[in-house]
Amino acid sequence: MTNEELKEALFSGCPVKIGDLSYKCVSAIIYRNKNGKLSISAELTDKNNNSISIVDPYKIKEVK
Repeated sequence: MTNEELKEALFSGCPVKIGDLSYKCVSAIIYRNKNGKLSISAELTDKNNNSISIVDPYKIKEVK
């Protein structure tokens, strides 16, 4: 997902997936400073609300 798509997914609460793994939603966008460069990650909540995964946003696809 691009940055704009990621923001849209965060606010809409739509389901997303990475490969064959499905998640309930994007629950946060994380911005970090890594040696003076901006690093963006996405926090995904699993379907049971039991855990989260921190992932590269470019690997995320919206479930249609």
